[in-house]
Amino acid sequence: MTVKQQELKKEIWRIWEIEIVTKECFQFSFYFHKPDTEEEAKYLHNHHEFGSIRHILWRMTVIELSKLFSSSSKRDRYNLNHFISKLKKDGHFGDMGISLSSIDKWELALRDNKNHIDNILTLRDKIYAHTDPNKDDYKAIDLSFQDVEVLIKIVEDLIKEVYLVVFDAGTDMSTPTFDRSRFDMIRILSSEKRKKLEEILGSRFTIKE
Repeated sequence: MTVKQQELKKEIWRIWEIEIVTKECFQFSFYFHKPDTEEEAKYLHNHHEFGSIRHILWRMTVIELSKLFSSSSKRDRYNLNHFISKLKKDGHFGDMGISLSSIDKWELALRDNKNHIDNILTLRDKIYAHTDPNKDDYKAIDLSFQDVEVLIKIVEDLIKEVYLVVFDAGTDMSTPTFDRSRFDMIRILSSEKRKKLEEILGSRFTIKE
């Protein structure tokens, strides 16, 4: 591996690290908003502590994701605009073999999602990472889970292609901690609460001999 390849691998790995944290926070937050069953949803609704947790996870999703989509190369070193420019033929990594069509595709995706990106940055700057004196003016910003998923997908596509083209390596984009099929904490808690209520209610109607 050449020195420049090592440098590129270090940079793309930093981007991947941010993506991993973003996706973990996002998936946990999404689950706490939209669990698998109605019983779990009711349990979460009745326990406000989880409301605080899911909001904190959402805030972290926005803050982490903003690092990758900031419009300022000096502010966030690993933002995609800056990184993609280095992959162009006249860029620092221009000889790494990334095609012009791929670069055009990523830049088009960034332009198409400019509104979502602007919302991410506004939420970060005005509410989540800083306290703007007029922060109430920004509470109506519309940013959905689907919007965030699209931005995460853009990052993942870039990571996959760089690893495949430059390092001839595959990538696993699953999160290291969260797995919806195995995350059963809320299901267990809601099930235990239901069983306890059934026991209490059942004991009240037990006829003593």
